[in-house]
Amino acid sequence: MGNCLKCFQSSSSSSAAPTLPTSQSLPNALQNLNANNSCQAATSIGNCYDIVQSNANDRPRETDELLSNRTPLKPANNCDTKRNSFKSLGLLNGSAPTMSDIITTVKESMEVSHQALNKLFEIYKDPDEEDMILTDGIERLCLDLNYQPDEFAILVLAWCLDASQMCRFTRTEFIDGLHKMRADSIENIRLRLEHTIEMLKVDSEMFKQLYRFTFRFGLEPDQRVLSLEMAIDLWKLVFTVQTPDLFSNWVNFLDKHPNIRRIPKDTWNMYLNFTEQCDIDNYDDTEAWPSLFDDFVEYEKNRALEMATVHDDDNNNDDPLQCHVKAGGDMRHVS
Repeated sequence: MGNCLKCFQSSSSSSAAPTLPTSQSLPNALQNLNANNSCQAATSIGNCYDIVQSNANDRPRETDELLSNRTPLKPANNCDTKRNSFKSLGLLNGSAPTMSDIITTVKESMEVSHQALNKLFEIYKDPDEEDMILTDGIERLCLDLNYQPDEFAILVLAWCLDASQMCRFTRTEFIDGLHKMRADSIENIRLRLEHTIEMLKVDSEMFKQLYRFTFRFGLEPDQRVLSLEMAIDLWKLVFTVQTPDLFSNWVNFLDKHPNIRRIPKDTWNMYLNFTEQCDIDNYDDTEAWPSLFDDFVEYEKNRALEMATVHDDDNNNDDPLQCHVKAGGDMRHVS
């Protein structure tokens, strides 16, 4: 601001006594002209940054997931083009001829066509349910996205749309979710999904949000627990991009115990913590883990002990000396 004020004062004093530049003063005049243009560009960029920043501040802040059952989704921020808008400003670098050109460039990079979103919804909506995309429409959407309905990417899409239940997208979920994703075409949806999947591979906090969403997504209406069959299917799906070391053992344990019929929310949520913090050897059953984890660890320790015993027996049977002694003993017994 100080430099711009100096430019303004310099131009005011020069306008009081205007003179044509001589051959000696021409370089100085050009230098002043460049300084004035730089200050004007800097002022324009500063104002534009204020506009973009105020728009960002007007958006509702996300609340912590644990404080609400229906929190705004963070993948929308990970998928949006907010960075692109600032990148546009950086590329302009003060060279735009007018302020309106800068604002237009920012708006074009940030806005999503509501008309395109509504048109996209109309393509897939159910003929009998005006404000719903149901199974047939979701299958057609998956086909256009080049995904199968049971692929991990479709779970990520449901998460981005904050879908309330499986096999259904409401009009509000679909349009608002895609608006947050900054995607108003099939091509853009796929690009956003690919980008989000790559982030899920490296961002543990982001994956945790998807993991916790998956439990709610799989619930039947008015139910608070998952059936064991549904829980196993969803575990297999959500762990597509990063599978815990003992996951196959966990599934085997659940299959071998038919008395386990349901998985509550606490068990689902804490299983992710279990996979990140514990293994069979360092598991502490005095901590506040679900009793199902205690049973799993005990089952695995017993199974490992049985396998070790069988392995020792096999080694003894393969020892020639042991076989000879055993054979000699058998011959003496026969005689």
